[in-house]
Amino acid sequence: MNFSRERTITEIQNDYKEQVERQNQLKKRRRKGLYRRLTVFGALVFLTAIVLASSVWSQTSSLSAKEEKKEQLEKELKSLKTKQADLKEEISKLKDEDYVTELARRDLFMSGDGEIIFNVEKKSK
Repeated sequence: MNFSRERTITEIQNDYKEQVERQNQLKKRRRKGLYRRLTVFGALVFLTAIVLASSVWSQTSSLSAKEEKKEQLEKELKSLKTKQADLKEEISKLKDEDYVTELARRDLFMSGDGEIIFNVEKKSK
């Protein structure tokens, strides 16, 4: 046997072979279309995930800011309620005549009958 001889085989052109080639080309086109659709779908899913994540993040930051403000306002409300209670107590004390006279003597230097007030300044150290 002589291996140095080249063998050339001619292809047979028939309908079956053309049909198989068309089917292979159709499969390749469908595969390319599938990859394109999957790429577009993946990109849409990715963009949707980004939008949802940013939305959740902004809502979380907004919620935390509102919670901080709520805590601050609750502290302010508590202080205002204590102030209100003190003022109500002061109102009830001002209805007492003895308390009013004591305040007038202390703050306004008013004297009672037969009393003399001496204003003595305190020396600062």
